[in-house]
Amino acid sequence: MTLSDKTSGTIKSKSLVELLNHKVELKKKLIELKRDTNKSEELVKELSDAISDIEIFLSKHRIQK
Repeated sequence: MTLSDKTSGTIKSKSLVELLNHKVELKKKLIELKRDTNKSEELVKELSDAISDIEIFLSKHRIQK
């Protein structure tokens, strides 16, 4: 998932819910991957970066109900 190039703005509630659901799915995958003994460090870093990108995106945008 790629996030908008905008540095700030407004995000609507439906988009917010979709984005948060995506973040939850990524976190679930990350937890499963961390439990696995044969985990791929590259995939763990990729998931962590994606979650971080979502958090940064949300911190820079206002939420419109």
